[in-house]
Amino acid sequence: MDNRINRIGYLRLFTDIIILILCFFIASVISQRGFGERDKLILGAFVVGWYFSSKIIKVYDEFRTEKFIGEMLLLLENILIQIIIAGQVYFLLNEHLYARTFLAWYISLFTVIIIIKSYFSKKILNYYRAKGGNSRSLVLIGKNHITDKIIDQILISPQFGFRILGVVSKNDSKDDRVKYLGYLEQFYSNLEGMQVDDLIITSDKLTHEMLRQILVYADARAIRTRVIPNFDSLYQNRFQLQTFGGYPLISIRREPLQEIQWRLIKRIFDFTFSVLVIFGIFSWLFPLMALLIKIDSKGPVLFIQDRWGINGKRFRFYKFRSMRAESKDVTESGEFNQARQNDPRITKLGAFLRRTSLDELPQFFNVFLGNMSVVGPRPHAHEHNLRTYKVIDKYMIRHWVKPGITGWAQINGFRGETNTNELMQKRVDLDIWYIENWNFWLDIKIILMTVYNAIKGEANAY
Repeated sequence: MDNRINRIGYLRLFTDIIILILCFFIASVISQRGFGERDKLILGAFVVGWYFSSKIIKVYDEFRTEKFIGEMLLLLENILIQIIIAGQVYFLLNEHLYARTFLAWYISLFTVIIIIKSYFSKKILNYYRAKGGNSRSLVLIGKNHITDKIIDQILISPQFGFRILGVVSKNDSKDDRVKYLGYLEQFYSNLEGMQVDDLIITSDKLTHEMLRQILVYADARAIRTRVIPNFDSLYQNRFQLQTFGGYPLISIRREPLQEIQWRLIKRIFDFTFSVLVIFGIFSWLFPLMALLIKIDSKGPVLFIQDRWGINGKRFRFYKFRSMRAESKDVTESGEFNQARQNDPRITKLGAFLRRTSLDELPQFFNVFLGNMSVVGPRPHAHEHNLRTYKVIDKYMIRHWVKPGITGWAQINGFRGETNTNELMQKRVDLDIWYIENWNFWLDIKIILMTVYNAIKGEANAY
């Protein structure tokens, strides 16, 4: 929520530079390179490079609400820049003596140590904040469903380190969770005796003059102010400003994957990843899985079904069969029959395959062929789509991109059966968020979280 470098950020930066220097010396000793005059210059370049690249990438901003994996990806991105800097430095200095051995040790040591250090630092900081340390006090101006969501998130996440001093609104909502601070004039007088770090404005009822007065009052007291626009009716996360005939044009939705360079990068990654899985894992796993499936129950090894892809185009979707061959996807009443907990159609082996996500492996053939991506909204069966798109708001938007083997909704707990319209709407909302906020590192984060969840086990994996 508060993305800037503070004292903790500078402490993290300082300790990481110390680790960088130590890893440089350790790698020099292991590679028997020694430490000469040129090495002082090289080490200086590494330190300066790490400092400026971390500032650009914002590695040390205050990510109170970010999970560790998000911070780890930023660290890996910065380490990649460190590798590029190292290559350029050694090329310019024409320094080749033990360079490869040294760099291999340096990068390996640095990557492992800094990730372990960052992980435990995050754990310690979260614990410290949960106990009341390094906290920030905030006031919410406006009382609506957005305010309620913010309050819920802060109260269930003490590790974020936020304390809600109260809510400013026209009428007292009688919310026992937070203190009512009155309306603006009453709040201004009460503010004199309060230590406020942040103001968050969620109200859409403020006039331009009222908003100006709040900003002037907050600036005079060095209180950081943020506004959450209440545009839920448009379900907008990010507006995109363009020009049309010389006039400013606001697109309600931002779609990074509409740009050809990002589609190309995503396709190259998908193709490479699928080839590695098919030849590295599937080549030996497929015969084994085929044998086990045949032993477990009669029927084909693969489950093949029509599903909707990008722009609603239908394609043949592959999975390892996890249900009995005679199972029906459609009930006698014509309803699509989703897999559910303790579903009698699922075989003993099938339950294991679904719990570990091994049944999804054949979809890498779909990725290889180009009708799916490694990451994207999960594709639904044809009959399921026909029933759902008429009752779920903005359902068809999820087909603006290729469907994926895993997705943002899945790693956030919306996997498996969606037996109510409310659950399906939440899944669709998360899919749309992914479409509007896509970047390459988000895909990497989702893949890593999927692997982690598969190892840990998921309650909804049935």
